[in-house]
Amino acid sequence: MKKEDLWDIYDHTYAKDYNERYLSNPFSKVSSDMELNVLKGQINASTRWLDLGCGTGYFLSQFPGIQRAGVDISPEMIKLASDSNPDALFLMEGDFRKEHTEWSGAWTLITCMWGAYCYVDSVREVEQVVRNMISWTKTGGSVFLPVVDIEDVRPNMKTSYEEPTGVFGGRISVTAITWTWQEENGKIHEHLVSPHIEHIINLLKPFFNRIEIIRYPPYMANWVSRKAILATGRQDIENAGQHANILWHQIPQAAIKPQKKNQYISIFKSLAKKLYGKILRK
Repeated sequence: MKKEDLWDIYDHTYAKDYNERYLSNPFSKVSSDMELNVLKGQINASTRWLDLGCGTGYFLSQFPGIQRAGVDISPEMIKLASDSNPDALFLMEGDFRKEHTEWSGAWTLITCMWGAYCYVDSVREVEQVVRNMISWTKTGGSVFLPVVDIEDVRPNMKTSYEEPTGVFGGRISVTAITWTWQEENGKIHEHLVSPHIEHIINLLKPFFNRIEIIRYPPYMANWVSRKAILATGRQDIENAGQHANILWHQIPQAAIKPQKKNQYISIFKSLAKKLYGKILRK
């Protein structure tokens, strides 16, 4: 998407409501709390942390005193991030697809939260973002990347990453899907790019000692369990012969376990009203 389109989506009103809508409401808090727990395990007094697509700076603001910085393409988001992180190294309006050679090997932790990478224009550009994250990570450092994949967009739709072709030979890789979200408030998130999680893992594994695919607690039983990639132990150079050890976590128990179908419906309606009612009245 063009940056002007993103400025239109993430305007002052949208930015002001963002935390309540996507991070702190009961449904979203299950995910954001899990992410905070992962970050706590990666952060200590010597951490230098760069958050790409930092948004309102919510996650950064949970770790005052830590050397931390953020980049976001929305000036309204950066304003809020600056307000909530007065001691940050910097919070800048910028495009995380661009190469910043001055950041090479400068950060012990790099994150890109809540699918910010989906707003680029192609799989190639997602690959560039991932290459930047690798390049900017210090030896021994970590990358934390919550993933938006095909199961998040279509819960009943699963596909393998690679399969052999039947007639013509070779292999076909489903590298990504694209999708568009038209909100009830008129905002359109158009042609977002979601690479297959295996594609992202393949990009990371020559550069790290260990990759964990962390599963989120579903909000309710039988709901989708989101995924996040935690790559640790950044190596000095690409090691094509010895890739990272890869560990897939089990799906945790659901956060809420209603006993009857009508309880699911009641909770969902209440949540939807809380999330959308305030915005639609504006």
